[in-house]
Amino acid sequence: MMLSLPARPQLDRAQILKAAASIGVVGTGSHSAPRMMAMLCNPRVSARDVASLVDKEPAMYARVLRVANSPYYGQARSIASIDRALVLLGLDAVRGIVAAACLDRTLALGSDESPIDLRALACHSFATAVAAESLARIQHQSLASEAFIAGLLHNLGIAMQISLDLPGINAMIDVRRTDTTSDIRLLESQHAAVGHEECIAAIFEEWQLPPSLVAAVRHHHDPMGAPVVHRALAGLVNLGANLGLACGNTFTLEPGPVNRNLGAMTHLGLAEGDLNRVEIALPGRVAELRSVLLNA
Repeated sequence: MMLSLPARPQLDRAQILKAAASIGVVGTGSHSAPRMMAMLCNPRVSARDVASLVDKEPAMYARVLRVANSPYYGQARSIASIDRALVLLGLDAVRGIVAAACLDRTLALGSDESPIDLRALACHSFATAVAAESLARIQHQSLASEAFIAGLLHNLGIAMQISLDLPGINAMIDVRRTDTTSDIRLLESQHAAVGHEECIAAIFEEWQLPPSLVAAVRHHHDPMGAPVVHRALAGLVNLGANLGLACGNTFTLEPGPVNRNLGAMTHLGLAEGDLNRVEIALPGRVAELRSVLLNA
């Protein structure tokens, strides 16, 4: 008779945030991008407010100008001021730039001897963001910017798991060598002390991001379990992640495509043809925007 292993102690929100603070993801020593993201997600923020904030952050100032002057925007004249860059880019694009900075920085903090290919994780996150935004533009235009941000950052909880629970991560990787199809949340329930969705939700709350973004990352594997008011955004991230995997943007813990969530599709009013069209265009869109936003 096979003996079952004792349940591993579960980590709570305080332990998640303590680990996040230890590597500079939250707290007074954290980088500026999360603080900027919280401000940019405020619907009352103005372009003048954003310009004033970016002016005080040299690294973000340089990053915004690099994006504004990239070949993607095809400007005949050099953009030398933040005010002009904001006119060209718009606030949604600046939100994307800041979210990409959050992704870069957080993955860099967790990169030392990581058992997970964090470059592949970043590629999957970016594909999810592009796909989620594209799906939103079909039926839920008002959610496009939030869908991009939530999609880009939805898997940062895995970087926190590496810091918090390396034995659990290694156990899941061992399982993945022979089992490529089990749901990642099932693996976490069997081997991890904390789920990646709860990790990133706790960090988003600490960053003071809107409840819609918190709910979207907390429920991106179970969008119909999100509060009704946030179910559409969670569904966009879920389906975006699905399309990212289907296009080959996989990573260590999610090594292959997964079934589409029919409940999320119905809730969003999306058909198979809508997802297929986004999937076809996704590789080109990802290549274009990664060259603009990642490591800008």
